[in-house]
Amino acid sequence: MLNYKEFFNLLRGGDFPRVMLFDGEEEYIKDSALHQLRVKVLPEGLEEMNETLLSAAASPHEIIEACETLPFLSPKRLVVVRGSGLVQKLSGTVKEDGLDDLLSYVSALPDHVILLFFNRGKAEHTKKLTARIEAMSGRVGFEPLSAPEKEMWLSRELKTHGKAMTKEAASLFLSRCDPLIVPTLQELEKLLSYVGTRLNIEKEDIEAVIAPSLEDRLFMLFDALITGNAFSAMTILKGMLSGKDSSTVQLLTPLTLRIRQMHDYKVLKIKGTTDKEIAEYTGIRSNMMWLYEKQTRAFSEGELEELLEDCIRMDYEFKSGQIAEDSALDTVVMRLINRKKGRK
Repeated sequence: MLNYKEFFNLLRGGDFPRVMLFDGEEEYIKDSALHQLRVKVLPEGLEEMNETLLSAAASPHEIIEACETLPFLSPKRLVVVRGSGLVQKLSGTVKEDGLDDLLSYVSALPDHVILLFFNRGKAEHTKKLTARIEAMSGRVGFEPLSAPEKEMWLSRELKTHGKAMTKEAASLFLSRCDPLIVPTLQELEKLLSYVGTRLNIEKEDIEAVIAPSLEDRLFMLFDALITGNAFSAMTILKGMLSGKDSSTVQLLTPLTLRIRQMHDYKVLKIKGTTDKEIAEYTGIRSNMMWLYEKQTRAFSEGELEELLEDCIRMDYEFKSGQIAEDSALDTVVMRLINRKKGRK
């Protein structure tokens, strides 16, 4: 699979695949890639004459028919199929009659056409057409930016608005934002409105405007637990529980998931697994790897396994009514603190 950087390099050189699948969660860059593909392929002023847009309902034969249409005063026609059930999971019936014909067709696509399957979100890797496009090196992955990439993006975005942010403030801002660019842009717009005409954006501005995410607060909680700071840990926990629509049910599940990811990270890291492979296996985002590295150092593999078992048992006891809702999370957190104290 190509990553989006490799795709942009190929696009600049003009030697890119003629059948492609845009796959992944980073929609902002995905939209930018589609725009740049259009600029590259379609002659100015004749864009509408040489682009065919097909919906998710397009059948294999309809896709073939669109590809067979010759371009007008242009060497290429661009055919874009959006949200097709041929490459991703959709509710309801997918029109797959003629799929074998389409599989054969894309393997020998006419020179005059560029065929793009454009997804929102991730493609389904078990689909035959997805596999065929990947085998032809046409699947392009749009994954969330890494931490350094996101920092570079933020720096460029701030310059376009004539603003500046210290490295410490930038790190805090990004830690409180979704890893994807679109929601990060929304948070940045709020921040820009707050500071008004002031040039420098300070850490205090971010703390005033951008609330810590659940993920961010979970990492703060673990930092307090790792250092054995019971007061800070319980303060963070109470703050999480007092939030809108927060409850033991809603917090115990992500806490258990976090501990499971820490356990899996520790086990895989000991085995020498690469960060990329760990991300694929555990679902940990690449820009969060350094935090897992930092926090798992405080625990052995056995301790994380015991802690995970504690969370699973506590979840069962809470749901079966053996323990009250207001004490379930407290119990898990205190077990963590006591385990830390016991090692001293």
